[in-house]
Amino acid sequence: GRCYEGKKYFFGEERKRIWEKVFQESIERFEIQIYAWVLLDNHYHILFSLPQSIDNTSDSPRTDFALAQSITPLFSNERNDEMSATNFVTQHKTQVLTEFIRKLHKDTSRILNKHDQHKGRTVWYQYFDYCIRNIPDFWKHFNYILKNPLKHGLVHSLEESLLYPHSSNPTWLRRFGAESIHEGFCKYPVKEVI
Repeated sequence: GRCYEGKKYFFGEERKRIWEKVFQESIERFEIQIYAWVLLDNHYHILFSLPQSIDNTSDSPRTDFALAQSITPLFSNERNDEMSATNFVTQHKTQVLTEFIRKLHKDTSRILNKHDQHKGRTVWYQYFDYCIRNIPDFWKHFNYILKNPLKHGLVHSLEESLLYPHSSNPTWLRRFGAESIHEGFCKYPVKEVI
């Protein structure tokens, strides 16, 4: 997501904590699985997946397809059942994605504008989503997020980027160690950041 006109609305610790609090609330509300994230002064990046199942009412897990099949019209002249199930799942996941981003943007804007006594100001401009295609694509995007503080000059080295506090980087550094992360950068390089 990018701030309106590239303005640095999230400069400073306090403002970044506002975003991080709303981010955590949004993750929990929509059951988003986060892999990597970074918040900079005027934008953020998140690598995540949407909930695998949309049936939150029963104790036994069901797949999206099984749930969709259970409510798809039974008459063949209404729709192709398999296509309807797929479309249903896709439409639901698109709605979850949209609502997740909408909550993140709406709530951070409202809190920040109240903090700054600037009612109605536009904080967010837009966001782009991208569907990860395969394992190398996942790791390239993961590495891009890890290197983003370096790319934008907030730190002076990759080592400092791994310690950047407004990101998932310190978590991954503790979990994998610097050597494993460097191996990942070698295997899945992010050329425009190096």
